[in-house]
Amino acid sequence: MRSITTLALAGAIVLAAASPALAGHRPLASLKVSVTAAGATKSAGLLCDRDGGDHPSPRTACRLLRAVKGDPARLRVKDPVCTREYRPHVVSVRGTWRGRPVSFTTTFANACLMKSAGGAVFTL
Repeated sequence: MRSITTLALAGAIVLAAASPALAGHRPLASLKVSVTAAGATKSAGLLCDRDGGDHPSPRTACRLLRAVKGDPARLRVKDPVCTREYRPHVVSVRGTWRGRPVSFTTTFANACLMKSAGGAVFTL
């Protein structure tokens, strides 16, 4: 009986030790980024902390988001050099960032302002 208890305890320890390693293979962030302009919408999936998805620049986009703790509203570029034409671009980022929900939508006056604010995150 003692050997069965010891064996069960050893198995539980092995599983507990393996769980963090197995969890590390799953992305800690899963986001859908969408940009709508001139009636057309482009969307891409972005996975971070195992950077990937079908986003065109997942490594750069995830690096930018990590710098702002996953909050797209905090992405900023000071004094962008852009023209003043009005061609609105609506950006939406939805999903989860390290267990916390992300829901962000904003409208930029044009593509230059959008890219200046969000860099690779908003460039689809």
